[in-house]
Amino acid sequence: MPDNDALCPQVHLNDSVVCQQVARFLQETESDLRTRGLAVAVVGPEGELIAFGAHARCPPLPRQLAQRKAWSALRFRRPTATLAQEVSAGTLRLAVFNDPKLLAMPGGEPVIVEGLAIGGVGISGLPPALDAELAARFVQRLIA
Repeated sequence: MPDNDALCPQVHLNDSVVCQQVARFLQETESDLRTRGLAVAVVGPEGELIAFGAHARCPPLPRQLAQRKAWSALRFRRPTATLAQEVSAGTLRLAVFNDPKLLAMPGGEPVIVEGLAIGGVGISGLPPALDAELAARFVQRLIA
C-alpha cells in the first residue's frame, strides 16, 4: 500500500515563521525612504490570509490591494506583473472568472515549491516595479 504522503505531498508554509518574516521585512523596509509605506500580505494554498502587515504610514487602499495581489498570484500561479501584461495585451480577461478579488497589478508573486503553488505574496503601496521587486525578494526569503 503506497504511503499517503507520496500520493499527496504535504508542502506547507509555516504560519508562525511567515508571520515572523513579515514582521522582520516591515522593520527592514520602514527605515528606507524608498520603501516606507507598504503593505505585505501572504496567503496560504487555499487563498486564506496567513500573515499581513503594513507600515503605520500605509493608507487603506494598498492594504487591500496587497491581499488581492497575493490571491491573484496564487490563483494564476504567476506574478501579477505578468497578469498585468496579459490583460494589457488582451490575452487575458479577468472578468470571465467572475472573481472581484482578482487583480492584475505588479506586486504579487506565487510561492511555488516542488512545482506546487503553496501560497502567494502581495506587496502594495510603492511604485509598481518596486512592489514587484520586493514581492519576488520576499518569496525568496520564504523558500530559502
